[in-house]
Amino acid sequence: MQISQRTYVVIGIWLAGLMLLGVVLSEASGGILPLPKWGIVTIVLGLSTVKAGLVALYYMHLQSDQRVLAWIALVPFVLIALALGVVFSSAFVRL
Repeated sequence: MQISQRTYVVIGIWLAGLMLLGVVLSEASGGILPLPKWGIVTIVLGLSTVKAGLVALYYMHLQSDQRVLAWIALVPFVLIALALGVVFSSAFVRL
């Protein structure tokens, strides 16, 4: 499946917009937004995950690859989620 140049431009615009949103959220967390810092961090991490998924699907062409390659690409995301779970759970449990 061939992807047109227009699709690459649209995905690039989405990536730039998501990056700009992350920067604005990071800078506005000082008092403009009524969210705690951990909420801002969670939102920015979610935006980063979406951006990584868009890059993997379109610029790394994983949407047309075999399922095995897609699983290989998704394993790091699972490992990151597990590592974040360990880090955040250690904040609640002090031994």
